[in-house]
Amino acid sequence: MSPDPGLAPDRPKMPRASLEKVAEIFSAFADATRLAILQELRHGRQSVGELVACLGTSQANVSKHLKLLHQAGLLKREREGLQVFYKVAEESVFEVCKFACRRLNDNAQSAITEDYFI
Repeated sequence: MSPDPGLAPDRPKMPRASLEKVAEIFSAFADATRLAILQELRHGRQSVGELVACLGTSQANVSKHLKLLHQAGLLKREREGLQVFYKVAEESVFEVCKFACRRLNDNAQSAITEDYFI
């Protein structure tokens, strides 16, 4: 298999410690509640209370997931008085989500097509 022409072959490989940090970022996407939080924040910043109301889960649960997303660098937080607001750190966060959704849609299309030919 030849290397992807879009990748620079002369780039050094990432050390294991860096790969672990990348894995931490990807693991932040690996929970349906965290994905639901990202989905809600796609429309702009929200307070913890607003997210709790949208997601229908406990404040403790939402706060736990917000902390993890923030630690992974996917969210930024802003304090205004007693309230804390969260927003997506970079819009590129949604590129990972788009990739996963495209794969899911492609697989669904494939399954439908196979069903028609059986």
